[in-house]
Amino acid sequence: MSSLVSICIPTYNGEKYLNEALESVKSQTYKNIEVIISDDSSTDSTLEICNKFKNEVDFPVHIYSHKPSGIGANWNYTIEKANGDYIKFLFQDDVMESECILKMMFYLINHNLEIVVCKRSIIDEDSNEIIDGDWYKNYGDLQKAAGIEVKDFFTISKKNLRKLDYHHYSKNNIIGEPCVSIFSKKLVKKIGLFNIHLKQILDYEYWLRVLVYYKIGIIEEKLMKFRFHSQQTSTINFLQNVNEVSVITNHLFGKFLMYIDFKTAKHLLVQKYTLLKKIALIRYKIFP
Repeated sequence: MSSLVSICIPTYNGEKYLNEALESVKSQTYKNIEVIISDDSSTDSTLEICNKFKNEVDFPVHIYSHKPSGIGANWNYTIEKANGDYIKFLFQDDVMESECILKMMFYLINHNLEIVVCKRSIIDEDSNEIIDGDWYKNYGDLQKAAGIEVKDFFTISKKNLRKLDYHHYSKNNIIGEPCVSIFSKKLVKKIGLFNIHLKQILDYEYWLRVLVYYKIGIIEEKLMKFRFHSQQTSTINFLQNVNEVSVITNHLFGKFLMYIDFKTAKHLLVQKYTLLKKIALIRYKIFP
């Protein structure tokens, strides 16, 4: 029997796109699924849409509503409530292709991995595919922008970082959004949950934690549709100048220094030493 996959859908005032996301759940060719919906006290028709969906399907749908505690807390809540052996995120404004879970599980099991991600097509507010523009040029293909060529399937490990541009992957997510991933509960037990104190890069910070212990499989096929629009969290954070890059650079320094190219690693060590020396001098009041 196939393993149970929990489709985790964190929601908040998602009525505009939610129906399309839920219809993509109905279309899945992989049938051993449940849906976990965690709602941050929506004030629109989100819960009505969710309850209607629950009454229309023959697989388990669990709906939870609670007071908002932040984006990371909502993601984590769905994981904590999941009964499946595997977690598949689906955000309220994104869409799965009909064979998304089936194909992702195929690669996951056949390559003996705990996590795989897929590439995604980009759609706009009207569900039309985006194939050009500045944002698409920079973020349309996260792996290609990082210098990773994925032909059918590619497995990235921490050792791959040596071949990549540090200044790119220290600032940019080279793995993907949570919606492009599927991972095991075994991985969650090892790595823990998402960092609830972060707003912008909590997914990339999590993938880097994963890379410390596990390889991540990347599927070339675009099995997800990622919606780019003005009201998505990443766009709002950008407009509000939310910058958490230092979290990534500190993490890379602490966990991946031996896997970064020698020239960059040496530069980082000199920077860190200079900063620590300056702090020590100030602390002991001997800085001129």
